[in-house]
Amino acid sequence: MSAGTAGTILAGGHSRRMGQDKSHLPFGGTTLLAWVIQRVALACRPVIVVARVASDYPDCGATVVGDQWPDAGPLGGLYTGLSTVENAWAVVLACDLPFVEPALLAGLTGLAPGWDAVVPVISGRLQPLCAVYHRAVAQTAETMLRRGDRSMRQLLSQPGLRVRQVSEQELRVWDPELRSFTNINTPEDYERARDMLTRSAPA
Repeated sequence: MSAGTAGTILAGGHSRRMGQDKSHLPFGGTTLLAWVIQRVALACRPVIVVARVASDYPDCGATVVGDQWPDAGPLGGLYTGLSTVENAWAVVLACDLPFVEPALLAGLTGLAPGWDAVVPVISGRLQPLCAVYHRAVAQTAETMLRRGDRSMRQLLSQPGLRVRQVSEQELRVWDPELRSFTNINTPEDYERARDMLTRSAPA
């Protein structure tokens, strides 16, 4: 297996609340997906994108693979990503987190030895789509998918799976304002994110 941590970005969602594929939305002079890839690449190598149709994302700056479990939600994307990478560990990240901090991804990775998953907890809720997983978790995901269970949170409660929950206090060491967890689901979220980006740009 390769050393270091791979980055796996899930771009296969239907974006129903946005009304269009949000990964193609303009952001920071590029697309939202390409922007997130650039952020993840500062902490992870290689970076791959899991998509329903790989050809939908040419020249995005990362290797794109087709989802092996299309329409199975993020769990199918996680399975595909972990099955694809050769690294022992992989960040699994939704494509709609434009402010993800590379330092946070590196920090989560540093906690990973001895665990199967390292998962942030924000306001009492697990954040399975900004987390680090051992590639062996793909086997657990496949078992769930074959029985029709697509819940990411159910994945994290499977017997025998060692999950390290990371508190907000710990997360703030790497991301004081927890901006990494600002996601874009609706047009309103998108406008707020663009405003945040404008405010944070150097004068």
